[in-house]
Amino acid sequence: MNSHIKKLLIYDKAWKIIIFLLISIIVLGSSIFTINYATLNYNELLKMPIIVISSLSILIYLLIYFRLYKRKGKVITTILAVLLCLLLALPNSITFLTIYGKNAMLENNKIHTIPPDVDAFIDENGIIEYKGKNYIYNENITTILFMGVDKSNIDKTYKNGKNGQADAIYTVTIDTVTGETTVIGISREIMTDIKIYSGQGNYIRTENKQLCLAYAYGDGKEMSCENTIWSVSNVLCGVPINTYMAIDLSAVKVLNDAVGGVTVPAYNSSMTKKTGKMITLHGNDVYGYIRSRNINKTDSNAHRMARQIDYLTAFSSKAIQQTKKDITTPINLYNKINKYSVNTLSVDKITFLTSVFLKGNMNIEFKSIEGKIGVEDNYAAFYPDNEKLYELVLDVFYKEI
Repeated sequence: MNSHIKKLLIYDKAWKIIIFLLISIIVLGSSIFTINYATLNYNELLKMPIIVISSLSILIYLLIYFRLYKRKGKVITTILAVLLCLLLALPNSITFLTIYGKNAMLENNKIHTIPPDVDAFIDENGIIEYKGKNYIYNENITTILFMGVDKSNIDKTYKNGKNGQADAIYTVTIDTVTGETTVIGISREIMTDIKIYSGQGNYIRTENKQLCLAYAYGDGKEMSCENTIWSVSNVLCGVPINTYMAIDLSAVKVLNDAVGGVTVPAYNSSMTKKTGKMITLHGNDVYGYIRSRNINKTDSNAHRMARQIDYLTAFSSKAIQQTKKDITTPINLYNKINKYSVNTLSVDKITFLTSVFLKGNMNIEFKSIEGKIGVEDNYAAFYPDNEKLYELVLDVFYKEI
């Protein structure tokens, strides 16, 4: 054998070794990483299948190696290689989607504010002193703003100022370590600063108006959502809102029927008092329950929000039970309503949130902002009790130190 051929063979063998080492690092490294991540971050429902599949991937890889080493059964080895790819794909996809989703959901750009007439102090480290206690922002918190817009087609937009109002406004705040979830109902009529834009979309000024109008003064889509986020964050003393979803009226029926209907407390004909009975909402039944109100009465939205919370409590309970049986439920629900919404949710964020819910207690606490109802320019206006609002913010978004 001449020296030239010998060099080529050595060169070829070296590259085979390098390629084998790279593949080994990818297969074994990703599998071991996935097993460790699942052990530390997932509940039993996700943890055990992922550990089993990842461990099986390692065993199949070792089997492929020994078969190649002994030059046995190319067909069987090829089948094992395809099976290995399939087994690696599922747990690795879930793990890396969870990691990306976590990074996206925990981006915090908070600007803490203290409401008027509230005696509190915040130092340069972000530590708040209030009534003799110290608080710091909970960095494990993520917040999603949900908006129900009074439009039947969210894609149909008009000029700024006439793009529909956010009739239902709820923040969903999740402690990503404990899974503890708090939903805060925010009155559409709460008086706060909103950004006013011209019909051409040019910023004009900031005015103190009903919160629901923040959506109207946007473009009916992303700009409207961002405008509402800015105002809601102001209401909640500057806490960051990481993600949003605005849905139109069509999405409500789709969601309701996707979980097989929702059973809620029945109300009287004026929709202000519970009758003590239960009813199950299907199809168009849901609209009257969550939308009905007497616009001639200033407290009508308060009654409507009470029914909406009843509905959300029942809906979330049913969706959680379905998620326990089928972890793809959140993604399936998202896919059903995506075309009826404007949102910054994504598969990685939903995967992460699903993992949080599955490892947590799955209990959801509903809270509302206390205050008084008045009239402003002939429209109902809600004025929050600033001290109770601040205590709510500290309770949900901060932790005592």
